[in-house]
Amino acid sequence: APGGHFLHLYAADLARSPDGQWWVLADRTQAPSGAGYALENRLIVSQIFPDLFRNMHVRHLAQYFATLRDALIHHAPRGDGPPLAVVLTPGPWNETYFEHALLARYLGFRLVEGSDLSVSENKVWLKTIEGRLRVHTIMRRQDDSFCDPLELRVDSTLGVAGLMQCARDGTVLIANPPGAGIAEAGALMGYLPKLCEVLLGETLLLPSIATWWCGEEAAMHDTFSRYQDLVFKAADNTHAFDPIFGNALSPEEFAQLRIKIETHPERYIAQELVHMSQAPVLTTSSSDKFRARGIGLRVHAAMSMGGNYTVMPGGLTRVAGQADSLVISMQRGGSSKDTWVLDDAPPDSRFTLLRSTLTESDLVSGNAGITSRVAENEYWFGRNSERCESIARLLRCALTAILQESEDGTTNPVFAMARSWSLVNGSEPIEHELLAAACLENSPSGLISNLRNLSHVGFQLRDRLSMDHWRAVSQLLQNPPSTQRPTLSQGLAWLDSTIIGMTTLSGFALDSMNRDNGFRFLSIGRRLERLSFLTRAINVAMLEGRDAGLTWLLELCDSVITYRSRYMAQPEWLPVMDLLIRDRANPHAVMFQVLGVRDYLRRIAERLGPCGEELLDPGLQLLQALDVNTEFHPDSVRLLEAINQLHAACELLNDRLTNRFFYHPDICGKWSGAWR
Repeated sequence: APGGHFLHLYAADLARSPDGQWWVLADRTQAPSGAGYALENRLIVSQIFPDLFRNMHVRHLAQYFATLRDALIHHAPRGDGPPLAVVLTPGPWNETYFEHALLARYLGFRLVEGSDLSVSENKVWLKTIEGRLRVHTIMRRQDDSFCDPLELRVDSTLGVAGLMQCARDGTVLIANPPGAGIAEAGALMGYLPKLCEVLLGETLLLPSIATWWCGEEAAMHDTFSRYQDLVFKAADNTHAFDPIFGNALSPEEFAQLRIKIETHPERYIAQELVHMSQAPVLTTSSSDKFRARGIGLRVHAAMSMGGNYTVMPGGLTRVAGQADSLVISMQRGGSSKDTWVLDDAPPDSRFTLLRSTLTESDLVSGNAGITSRVAENEYWFGRNSERCESIARLLRCALTAILQESEDGTTNPVFAMARSWSLVNGSEPIEHELLAAACLENSPSGLISNLRNLSHVGFQLRDRLSMDHWRAVSQLLQNPPSTQRPTLSQGLAWLDSTIIGMTTLSGFALDSMNRDNGFRFLSIGRRLERLSFLTRAINVAMLEGRDAGLTWLLELCDSVITYRSRYMAQPEWLPVMDLLIRDRANPHAVMFQVLGVRDYLRRIAERLGPCGEELLDPGLQLLQALDVNTEFHPDSVRLLEAINQLHAACELLNDRLTNRFFYHPDICGKWSGAWR
């Protein structure tokens, strides 16, 4: 490890027995959590009770986090630019993701996932849309076994291939380094008093709870004779299981446990049962506002620049969820309290991690620091949102044609369009297939499946969306028809609701998002998806619907009102093609999408270099060279060629953007150096 330091973060779970004695229940050294929740509690409580907080001289937490931040930067290796520190999170699906995001923002570190990082030249790099940045410090918030799929768990998608070799060579500081979790092993607790005397020449200042490792035969038989006073736990994290309380076991259950222990005694420890002290808790009960709950305290320490440790003046007091609960766990319905350490004099309230004076050189543009993963999620958020709206409009158009029993041939091109999207395949009556695609979850290409894809991508962007924006995303999947055989009216009502929700989502994107490169990728995704849908619809209209009316195409492209406001006539090929292809003011026209994508690409290219604008040129030039009077009809070979050329360019541009900004084949496709 850089600087020879292996334990930058440490936490201990403490409990107080009714007689006032404090005990250490467990050590936390792998990736100690809780400091972020302690910070959250402090930020909230100090705002609710500002006078009480100030008058009681409560010591602040900022100095602890400043020590942690400065030490992680100080002990990091150097080279390839200024030191860059990141918080490595398993992602938003992890139950402590909130803490990861809060710590990253408070410390000024970047919040990254494993897919944001790569190893090249035996160094760790952060992939951004502007290129790669050397990572010097990783504050790790995931378990050891998930850190490197090359050397540890091969099925891990959370880690970084090659990270272990970088850690061994000291080219990146990892806090805490993989392997630090060995100090958490409960089997060590029984030996700590003697180890402390031998290694440090001291006695433990705070006693650990009495512990027996069942790997020792004498200790194992001793635990069997007094099992009702003990708690059985895993000896290490490799074979973890929930604590087993001896006083809760029947003779038959203990007999079964004894067989398991005797089969693999090295996997078990037994600890003395400590009845933890309780504290009053404010509840929402209408009768008893205050109730007693068991509490435990998690305290934190961080290594300083000098190699000593600074203890957080406070901690995370965890509260049991039930009055009779013997296990205190946030995952089991528990809660937490802010923990105050009082000082004799008022603390220095001027100290804060937030800088009080910013100069022009400190100003950050909206384009700074967008990782490739975030840019890719923004891009696919745009594509998926447009795809959901397009599918909803297509299904509504098809079901309306069935409901109205259209006789102008409308159903032919509409159903052909549905087949091109794999919404129907002829295995059932067309009405049943369309309703299933609209309302049922088991339709892989249907609306609900695509809404779930959108929701998944939105969840990855949760920390970049406003509360209202995220609420609009999460409400899209509420209240679909619950029956397996929805009626036409139920299906149409659900589609109307979805289209309104998608329109709301588009409004949030246009009105609330900063016009940075993230927004540009989102907008490119939306317009590319709409361009692909428009060109496919026009292709189907020319090949399958030349003998049908064109009202369905206008409805599908949300341009009926615009057409009727301009032309007091039935839809005809020339004005419809002009409106849907050439009109630069119609947001549902081909030309509008092409010019919009080119504009966004030019803006990105100003900072990041060429990124594929020229791929649209052949189709655009073909389209601009067409004579409107002679070519805007369903038999035009040149018009069909131009439309197909633009449709193909959508996927070419998609691949170009992926390789240029998201995938980084120049980094991911090479590895210099062997893993030893």
